[in-house]
Amino acid sequence: MRKILVLFLVLGLASAANAMIIKVDEQEGDSFEVDIKSTITVVSEDSSTWLGYIIIEDGGAGSLENVVILDAAGDIGAASAYTEAGWGAGYELSASMSPTGVPAVTAGNQFSFDYVGAVGDTATISLFLDPEFTTPVASVTVTVVPEPMTVILLSLGALFLRRRR
Repeated sequence: MRKILVLFLVLGLASAANAMIIKVDEQEGDSFEVDIKSTITVVSEDSSTWLGYIIIEDGGAGSLENVVILDAAGDIGAASAYTEAGWGAGYELSASMSPTGVPAVTAGNQFSFDYVGAVGDTATISLFLDPEFTTPVASVTVTVVPEPMTVILLSLGALFLRRRR
């Protein structure tokens, strides 16, 4: 009986871990090179209510700004700024609904943020969910790189200076 209970617990945790995604500029993955300002979206693959934290892990550069609570987060979905020393800075998130539930919590994009950083900044953005908040259910690494036109202009300027000498 205990083995079956443990199996259900493990399967339940594994399915919860797969229920959330962090998208960067509408793309899925683990690591991204981004512009100075990029869109971070928290996506739920089911219609469950949840409580969690999205943070830039301690030591990461940049910030999460301009939070937008989307309809899929439910009629009482919430986001409030959160910082904890040694852990990181970001937002406490809640996707939930009142008894009338209009709009109800649904699968899809639930929260959106702007990640803002300077060229060369690197950050790990992680989503932690209840009950433990110890292991991220989703995590991405972003590195801010110059936009292509800036690189081209710098290269042309260097060539011009080299030619003048």
